[in-house]
Amino acid sequence: MKLDVILCIAIIASVFIFMIMSYSIVVFAELDNDNKKLEKTFLQEKTFFLKDNQKKSDKKDKDIELDSNNCIIGKVLKGASNKKDLKVRSECEHAIGKVKEVAKMPDGDYKFFLKLDPEYKSLLNKGNKKHSDKYLVVEIVPKHKDSKYVEKPHKGDRAEVWGAWVLDKPKGWNEIHPAWKVKVIE
Repeated sequence: MKLDVILCIAIIASVFIFMIMSYSIVVFAELDNDNKKLEKTFLQEKTFFLKDNQKKSDKKDKDIELDSNNCIIGKVLKGASNKKDLKVRSECEHAIGKVKEVAKMPDGDYKFFLKLDPEYKSLLNKGNKKHSDKYLVVEIVPKHKDSKYVEKPHKGDRAEVWGAWVLDKPKGWNEIHPAWKVKVIE
């Protein structure tokens, strides 16, 4: 009888240990998936990482005219290839943060994710928190990328951006798109 009790306890303990190990594997898999969200988003969309960030003193204005608040004068979505997908939340917003990733997109946009400084977190929505790892998506359209107002940031740079604050309806996240002024700081 003692042997039966010991055997029963051993089986219960084994099942319990197996359940804990299974749960741990699931938890670690979930954490790994969460850490890969941002990387996966870029891998699905990017064609290659950009390495050219040389400041050009002879940049042309490309017909961009900004007011005293660094807001574009004219149509805010001019140059965006996916205007129908964008809902304008504010015609001119400003944000500062650290650049996470940078990529050139198939449509020619220069795209990066910005980890916002605390005072700009209100620019994020649930979509940013769920799909972009709590980063603000920033896109510089081809029309603006050679502007004298745009410095293309690299991963790890701190950047200050101005542009139209929009909801990308298909993706469900907020963006600065297009960004018409980008300044690498610090």
